[in-house]
Amino acid sequence: MQRKLSSFDIYIIASEFQNLIGCYIEKIYQLSRSEILIKVKNIQTKQKESIYIRNGELICTTQKQLETPTKPSTFAMTLRKYLLNGRITGVTQHEFDRILKLKIGKKEGDYTIVVEFFSDGNIILVDPDNKIILPFIRQSWAHRKVKGREPYIPPPSQINPFDLDKERFAELLRESNADLVRTLAVNINLSGPIAEEICNKAGVDKKIKIENIDDETITKTFDALTLFLEVFKKEKFEPVVVKKENMVVDVLPFKFDSYQDVDFEKTDSLSRRFEEFIGEKKVKEKKKESKIEKLVGKLDRQLAQQEETAKRFEKEIEVKKIEGDLIYLNYQEIENILIEITKVLELKEKTSEIERINQIEIVDKFDPTNNMLVVNLKDASGVVFKVRLNFRKTVSENAEKCYDDNKKLRSKLHGAEKAIHITKEHLERTKKKEQVEREEQEKIKPVKKEKQFWFERYRWFISSEGNLVVGGRDAKTNDLIVKKYLKEGDRYAHADIQGAPSIIIKSKDVSNKPVPISEQTLSEACVFAASFSKAWKQFAEAQSYWVLPEQVSKTARSGEFVPRGGFIIRGKRNYYRCKLEVAVGLVNIEDTAKVMCGPVDAVKKHTDRYVVLVPGGMKKNDIAHKLGKAFDIGVDNVDRTLPPGGVTVVKSVGVEL
Repeated sequence: MQRKLSSFDIYIIASEFQNLIGCYIEKIYQLSRSEILIKVKNIQTKQKESIYIRNGELICTTQKQLETPTKPSTFAMTLRKYLLNGRITGVTQHEFDRILKLKIGKKEGDYTIVVEFFSDGNIILVDPDNKIILPFIRQSWAHRKVKGREPYIPPPSQINPFDLDKERFAELLRESNADLVRTLAVNINLSGPIAEEICNKAGVDKKIKIENIDDETITKTFDALTLFLEVFKKEKFEPVVVKKENMVVDVLPFKFDSYQDVDFEKTDSLSRRFEEFIGEKKVKEKKKESKIEKLVGKLDRQLAQQEETAKRFEKEIEVKKIEGDLIYLNYQEIENILIEITKVLELKEKTSEIERINQIEIVDKFDPTNNMLVVNLKDASGVVFKVRLNFRKTVSENAEKCYDDNKKLRSKLHGAEKAIHITKEHLERTKKKEQVEREEQEKIKPVKKEKQFWFERYRWFISSEGNLVVGGRDAKTNDLIVKKYLKEGDRYAHADIQGAPSIIIKSKDVSNKPVPISEQTLSEACVFAASFSKAWKQFAEAQSYWVLPEQVSKTARSGEFVPRGGFIIRGKRNYYRCKLEVAVGLVNIEDTAKVMCGPVDAVKKHTDRYVVLVPGGMKKNDIAHKLGKAFDIGVDNVDRTLPPGGVTVVKSVGVEL
């Protein structure tokens, strides 16, 4: 399955997982760096099955026998510690987001496994007080931290299409600069396949630009969305497996008319049939932690366990003090019982006398075979406590034993508090080392030596046919590239707008080998010229042209003026109408990885990892940081390749943002 789970998939999975409520957790395994398996016994079907989770990508139930490791990971051990023998008490979707919550009931309260399917994904164990015990991946953003002992804070709320009225729907559409299908997928939170289906059911052109959309199209689209959502509100699902050439390629809640040249096969459960994709190659493995990051995680867990132990000691200290006081408060009644028990123990036949003693009001349970005597003791306010006594000792000896235990526990508590102090100091020192290491890595990245090409000083891309295309960054470099690099056989391109770069289409590749200039390359160069002009901040389309080298002149005729960075173009201009749309990807040039920004067709030709951008509201610096992280490359290297203005991401291929 090429797509990720959508909010609608999670909606159905949460509904179908209701039949797991009441099931007990039997075993937990970590199958790989990205896979978790939770084995349960289904109380409805009386069969054993498993909940399979692939981090950030997939969750389903399965009865497949998967190979499990003999040695459990730290994450699996932690899940086992808190969840084994717990009972699933609830399965919910967080708002209408790609987040599924599984509540596991234990004596001390409900623990929660939070499974997140956005960004890099995550699997988070949360305690009954909503504190994170351990995440699968430690993460940090400006608005939330996902790490041990922090409160679990969900991400900012997404658009819920179920809550939209027509007015708000139209408003969200109008905010977009993209086409209709992309706007539905991103702005309305529908996902790509569902956005396609809505356009198909509405009978509207999915590629129509929002700026050209009319009220009738909006009404048709909203009505189609309303009918689509009605199926989910009434839970009238008829799940189907989608097959192409006898291969399972998707699972849907019902048949989508927009799916062409495929076969549909009915199935009883959407979540169960997702198991078809368990064996798929993983798209992305969990990022490997450094030694210091592992140590921080270990110390976080150690500190949490020590603090938990200290709390237990504090409770037991209080209990022992209360028990000792209660024994003295009820001295005479306890002494009478102990005298009675001493007499009974001297008898040969004790059964009836044991039953008699168990009938006494103060006695909760007397069982001499197991050395057990539990009594109900009242404090001064009349509250009853159950206290276990040693019936072979006196009242005073029993009370002193409680006080002695109290002293021992106080000593243990002192040791635990000392250990907590030491762990906190160690953790603080280690976190400082982690911060220093991170800062050093950030410093190292910009000075990393790599092969530099002459054209990197300018704007550039490699056409889908292999031609090198170079553009100026400012007036100075506009003059320079024409004077130095525009040669016979090359071509010159420019956007038909003031404030655009000069573009040189070389009749050679990056290795200086001859490459004919095709119509496709000329078209791509014109798109490049338009996208890096001032038009990016103002329009969705712009006009560009190309000419021969001999048509480009710096010499002005009488009455003409040529500003710095400008040129006189004489003769016929070959115009193209250009859509302002570029792609950014990581390409390989002579065994060196470089970030390339250019026309979509050109970037697609040279890499299978890229994002497509159009003019929009996301700040240039924000997308540069995201791409820098995704490509593991310096932010500055990305920033200098991007168009001059805000962007919207309309497509991502092989890149997690």
